Parts: sequence; C-alpha cells; structure tokens
Amino acid sequence: MYQAIEAICRAGQIIPLEPVQFQEDEHLVIVRLPLAAAVGLRPASTAPAPATGDWQQFAGVLKDSPNWNGDPQSVQEAMRREWD
Repeated sequence: MYQAIEAICRAGQIIPLEPVQFQEDEHLVIVRLPLAAAVGLRPASTAPAPATGDWQQFAGVLKDSPNWNGDPQSVQEAMRREWD
C-alpha cells in the first residue's frame, strides 16, 4: 500500500510534516515535485481570482443534460455497479 506523506526541505534535510512510522524492511520512495506541480498548489501569480459573479447564473443549467435524466437512485446504483 502506498501512503503519501507531506514534507518540506530545509537546508537539504527532508522534514516530514507529520509523524512517520515504518515497518521492518519497508521501502521508502521520495518524489520531489516542483511547487507549481504539487496537487492543489499554484504559484501566487497564477492563482485564480476570487469569484465575484452570482452563483444563480448556474441554476438549472444541467436540467436538460442527458447525463442527469432518470431516477437519481437508479443512476447512483448503476454507478456503484460499474466497479463490480
């Protein structure tokens, strides 16, 4: 099983941001991502501007979508069975 552990690097040392426990003979793989490539992180210069529009403009947009037709419960059950 893989587990992601967030860490920072200071003066060439990797410092985990949470306690880490290893099993005997367990392998450790370190992947270094540029800050911009890290999940959910963007440099401040490319961060999206806060939304200033009215959310009501989106109300009812999907009502005619073929993806949302039918009984919601049967759609949910079909999506669950998709992984069986």
